[in-house]
Amino acid sequence: MKVRIKFIGMPELLPGFEDKKEVQVDFAGNTGKDLLYHLSSKLEPKKKNFFLNDQGEFSLGVVVVINERIIPGSNLLTQKLHGNDLIELSLAPG
Repeated sequence: MKVRIKFIGMPELLPGFEDKKEVQVDFAGNTGKDLLYHLSSKLEPKKKNFFLNDQGEFSLGVVVVINERIIPGSNLLTQKLHGNDLIELSLAPG
């Protein structure tokens, strides 16, 4: 499935995403958890737990907006995604 992603306030997270407003990501699956596992697989080892902890739970340090709707972390992992959805990932305030 292909979705569009914006990383807000975290340009150092994924090399190559720094200068882009929005990138298209192709991943296997159709849930928020599938997408986060895919993104985590692209991170260097010391950043692997940025989105998901060792138990596969969502990181509370990230805010997720899908198609202009804030998605609570507890719902993100089971959230069904659709082709061309816009997912915005940003650091939680505080």
